[in-house]
Amino acid sequence: MAEAVEVLRPLPKAELLWASSRELLNILQADAIGCHILTATPDVLGILKLLGKNLDEYSLEAVMQFYQDARSAGYHIS
Repeated sequence: MAEAVEVLRPLPKAELLWASSRELLNILQADAIGCHILTATPDVLGILKLLGKNLDEYSLEAVMQFYQDARSAGYHIS
C-alpha cells in the first residue's frame, strides 16, 4: 500500500482506497502511509476511542464489567 501511495503521488486526482479494514492496526497503517480513503466496520472504528486511554483504567473497567456480568448471571464469590 505504501508503494501504491508513491505511485499515485504524481496523479493529484487519483486516490488510494484501503478497503475493508479488519483491525485497528490497519487504520493506523493507512494513516501512516497517507492512504486517502479507508473503509472499516463500525466495530473497528469504535476501537479508535481507546487510543491513548490509560491501560490501568481500562483494565479496571474490564474487570468491573466481568464482575457485573457475573453478578447479573447469578454468580457470586464466597
